[in-house]
Amino acid sequence: MRALRWFSGLFVAFAVAGCPTLPTPVPCGEIPPGGCPIGRGGTCDDRACAGLFDCVDGRWTSVETCAVVDGGAGGSPQEDAGTCTPVGIDTQGKVTGCTPDLQEPDCPVEAAETCAEVACTTGCADFFLCTKDGWAQVAFCDDDGLIVVVQ
Repeated sequence: MRALRWFSGLFVAFAVAGCPTLPTPVPCGEIPPGGCPIGRGGTCDDRACAGLFDCVDGRWTSVETCAVVDGGAGGSPQEDAGTCTPVGIDTQGKVTGCTPDLQEPDCPVEAAETCAEVACTTGCADFFLCTKDGWAQVAFCDDDGLIVVVQ
């Protein structure tokens, strides 16, 4: 009985204290050209990564500059590969303020607006556009790691 009173008192103490309020994450938007997000598995082993970045307080912060494999005279690894096909996603009707926030591996459309060859190397699996009706899926990464636009 004594243990039950102690446990009840402990429960009341936690209930009164409540849970701490966590800060609201601030999205960084489009990553710098040739950049890979370190928080989503970016690595310099990926030829498409000219540098690794971390999203800190709504800004991309350089963490590491990647050495160019098979060095050459300048250019990023993506430029050395010779291709950068823009991802054609129609963002007409885009608004801000959609809730709830997306959870990994879901990402906002901005994460897909890179080169089609590297859009699926960010750790994102599905890409969404914030519309007046809420989140709408606009693209996804297929099993081969290629971006597929669904609009």
